[in-house]
Amino acid sequence: MKPKKLILLTISIVLLTMIIFVIYYYENFTQTETSAPAVNMQESINNSASSEIDITQLEDPSQENIINELSQNTYTNQDNTKNIVQKKNANTPPYYIKVNYGAQVVTIYQKDENGNYTIPLKAMVCSTGDATPTSGVYSIPARWEWLRLQGYVWGHYSTQIKGNILFHSVPYLRKGDPASLEYWEYDKLGTYASAGCVRLKVSDAKWIYNNCKNGTNVEFYSSSDPGPLGKPSSKKISSYSDELRNWDPTDSNPNNPWKSYKPNNNNNNNNNNNNNNSNNNDNSTSNQPNKPTTNPDKTNTIQNTVVNDTKTNTITSDLKNNTITQNSLTNTIK
Repeated sequence: MKPKKLILLTISIVLLTMIIFVIYYYENFTQTETSAPAVNMQESINNSASSEIDITQLEDPSQENIINELSQNTYTNQDNTKNIVQKKNANTPPYYIKVNYGAQVVTIYQKDENGNYTIPLKAMVCSTGDATPTSGVYSIPARWEWLRLQGYVWGHYSTQIKGNILFHSVPYLRKGDPASLEYWEYDKLGTYASAGCVRLKVSDAKWIYNNCKNGTNVEFYSSSDPGPLGKPSSKKISSYSDELRNWDPTDSNPNNPWKSYKPNNNNNNNNNNNNNNSNNNDNSTSNQPNKPTTNPDKTNTIQNTVVNDTKTNTITSDLKNNTITQNSLTNTIK
């Protein structure tokens, strides 16, 4: 054979051999690869099924855990809210004061469960004046048991609102002397009567002094409605004896004569004293010897008795001793 044909034959054999090898390798490789994914897919399916079973089995416990966690969070939030309210209550004053200068009433409010001042606790009759604030909220900065006021008088249980505006009792003439009350001013409680401070019964002034700490807010407003607790009354004392009217009837001082005062007994005693005086006068007249006639202008008789009651002077005639006494009041300008 010619060399050229031999070379072509050799090349053809080699190519055929390679083609056969490639076909054989391709068939074997394809079967291996296709079988392997089938096995893997089956394993994946089995694994997925087992996973679904596991998830199904764990579904209820996980829900319970979630519910428990939510419940715990709810209780925790409630506790936190309570703690916040408690801290708020602890950090703020227990009372809030409203001064209604239109009705002349002070109302004390305390906190509700949420820490808001919505519960009316106490109402007090008061007297305000020209310089009293007509609006605004002020914070109490200081207090004094006795404080000198304008006009050389003294306020008992004085609690400052702002500047020269205070809560205090009706004025007293002497510091530390609860028996020196300006009783004619006491009778004005519940009316527009002060220079600007908020006058109160001494028991009410003492309550604010003892219970409303510094930082307590005081609000001023005007309304014809006295408020949720109404307007308390105040006793008029000017017509009573000096022993009584020089004291505030609400003063807790153990020496306060109002504590032992009994109106019925007092009226009975007055009637008895009047009867005794009449009997004594009759007896003294009947037992007296005959006297010579004297100038009637110099003799005190029943017909010549003068009784003249005014605001500042009282002149009375003592029939028994035939003497005239005069009592005068000292007027204080505030």
